[in-house]
Amino acid sequence: MVKKKIRAVAYPRYSSDNQREESIDAQMRAIEEYCKQKGYELVGVYPDEARSATTDDRPNFQRMIQDSAKGLFDVVVVHKLDRFARNRYDSAYYKRILKRNGVRLESVLERLDDSPESVILESVLEGLAEYYSKNLARESRKGLKENALKGMTTGGRPPYGYRVNPETKRLEIDERAAEAVRIFFTRIAEGKNKSEIAAELNERGFRTQRGRPFTINSFDGWHCNKKYIGIYTWDVRSSKREDGTRNNHDFKPREEQVVVEGVVPPIIDRELFERVNQIMATRKFKPSYYKGDATYLLSDKLYCGQCGARCNGNSYTNKGSQYQYYTCSAKCGLPSIRKSDIENAIIKLLVDTYFTDESIQMMVKNIQALYAEQRAQLKQDEEVLRRELSEINQDIQAWMNSLRGIKDQELVWSYINEAKDRKDEIEKALVRLEVMKKRDHLDDAAIEAVIREKKYQLLHGDDVAKKAVIQEFVDSVILTFDDGTDEFDCNLRVRVMHGGGEPPPARAREAVSCDGKA
Repeated sequence: MVKKKIRAVAYPRYSSDNQREESIDAQMRAIEEYCKQKGYELVGVYPDEARSATTDDRPNFQRMIQDSAKGLFDVVVVHKLDRFARNRYDSAYYKRILKRNGVRLESVLERLDDSPESVILESVLEGLAEYYSKNLARESRKGLKENALKGMTTGGRPPYGYRVNPETKRLEIDERAAEAVRIFFTRIAEGKNKSEIAAELNERGFRTQRGRPFTINSFDGWHCNKKYIGIYTWDVRSSKREDGTRNNHDFKPREEQVVVEGVVPPIIDRELFERVNQIMATRKFKPSYYKGDATYLLSDKLYCGQCGARCNGNSYTNKGSQYQYYTCSAKCGLPSIRKSDIENAIIKLLVDTYFTDESIQMMVKNIQALYAEQRAQLKQDEEVLRRELSEINQDIQAWMNSLRGIKDQELVWSYINEAKDRKDEIEKALVRLEVMKKRDHLDDAAIEAVIREKKYQLLHGDDVAKKAVIQEFVDSVILTFDDGTDEFDCNLRVRVMHGGGEPPPARAREAVSCDGKA
């Protein structure tokens, strides 16, 4: 009997101005190699350019979801899971549709999905990989720092007004663009605002590095860029905050920065630079009153038991007090329910049903099985990743060489930066594989500690932490009310667990104050 070949389709996607069609090509090369290694037959491609994270910008994605119901393919392969969806909520929704249609989602760079156990396993592996990752980053930064001390480029787009000399790898003045820089500083010193300066530059025919008209946001960072006065700086800002989010504003301590004078030709003089910075310091926006929105823990999870529509979070103010509640988006007549009542009930239900000692031990067992499954793929995964890494390094070198004689280097630099981003992703994946190669079995206590930390966050964390755990574990909550009573009934179904099927739903019946009133 001939074994049926698994049919796969690719979903490559590029999503920013820095990512062009070549990004799709790079993703496709990796996906094709992945399918070849897995023995899949690649039967289709659904490429998308998405200028934002909304599904309206992804027509081929929607077509792929619709086609999944036609039995045309068995697997959707993406280069990285964030290509599939930009947030966990959309990801869970569309993965459920694929699962219902008998189609699974796989990623080239991440062999883990976003089920609760996969998220927990990822947390454990990240902790184990921290030492290796820091060593890798430390070694790679040594060469960059040496280049910086010599005033040579360390990668990335050169500041507006400069280009990179392909021979010396140092910055040199692009006279046409430098004129725009001088106009900017001169006009600020004359009291003009950024909107007026942008209008003048556009009228004179100047364009941004991406070939677009100037706006007030085009000058971000210009006034404080010391390269404009001949001072080369590198590694002066922290790239990420403690929570892992990107950060372009906080400076590192002076002793950790690389600052070299005399290796960059100045575009303006220091007196003008300092005068402009004094002016900009006085132009800080006055903070306006901002009433922060409440964090609704059950966003995209709570559904009306009468009509099936989603229940949305709302609030109103009465006599100076604010009341927060959920209400049926279809306005079918289901009473509104106070936010704290339903959220506290779901948290208690999760803790009492799915975070018991018995349930935690079952999760530990499932995570160990998932880890063993991932380790079985090690050799195959490593071969695919190292092959792609080699190709990326070759691409980067070829693009660097192509800078010679090219006047407009912006396009080439966008390719280089895109490749470097992919290189970082692959190197992180290889670090994780290296950790897994050294351990044939994870420590049960380490896994349990991560699970219990999530339980702690549910009980004692802030709303952001609580919502993160709920979004990981909860698939849906169905809300109904008993006729003639003030009791609600919620039917909770958690996310699909690895290897364990869908756990049975849990139910809770509580007395509440309805219609959002205290």
